[in-house]
Amino acid sequence: MKGLLIALQFLTIIPLGHPVEVKGSDFASSMAFFPLVGMIIGGLLILINLATSIFLSPLIASTLVLIGWIGISGALHLDGFTDTIDGLCGGKNRGEILRIMKDSSNGAKGITALICLLLLKFTLLVGLTASCKNYALLFTPVVGRWSMVMGTYLSSYAREEGLGKAFFTHKTAKEIFWASLITSCLGLALFKLEFSYIIGIILAANFLLIAYLKRRIGGLTGDTLGGLNEVIELLALFSIYCLTIA
Repeated sequence: MKGLLIALQFLTIIPLGHPVEVKGSDFASSMAFFPLVGMIIGGLLILINLATSIFLSPLIASTLVLIGWIGISGALHLDGFTDTIDGLCGGKNRGEILRIMKDSSNGAKGITALICLLLLKFTLLVGLTASCKNYALLFTPVVGRWSMVMGTYLSSYAREEGLGKAFFTHKTAKEIFWASLITSCLGLALFKLEFSYIIGIILAANFLLIAYLKRRIGGLTGDTLGGLNEVIELLALFSIYCLTIA
């Protein structure tokens, strides 16, 4: 239970009363619960979708779902995505990339990429059929947070110090096992055999992105984990959308 509370505290703005005391190894063990946090986020998004779709047009309902999606996570991963784009586009070497990513100000390229990402998410939400939309809203936050666990497991921390270092330092195979089991069970329950198509695309993208980041900066950071989550969420939405029009 402590691991779930830590994951909720770290990944969302959901109020938990008194903050949970955390030591280094607790960060890593909480990763097993990242997909469960994604499931909670997805459940809240479904509630928003059901409540707004009754009285409002699909465009407005999808807009409110997207706002809720951003708000529940406190825009944490979107901030990481923006910083990652700024760093990768503006830095010529590892040191410059990491320095730019650490800068709290956002550059034009990062902001432009953020706008494009949100527009694509919104368009895909509008394009999903009503029968499939709730499945997508439940599964997409799950697989996005699973990708962060996978990134931590397959890489090392790119900085000498930082908030994300504890996740990498204390990681074990247990976290990736449980996170993958939860994600796979939910995906199979929702999409049956078509889950193999969705997870195949996500796995390929995840491995390629992790390999690219390892080549550019020698590993991953908290910002790149957030960016990874956002890209994988977008690809999951796109994959599910493709299934609805096939």
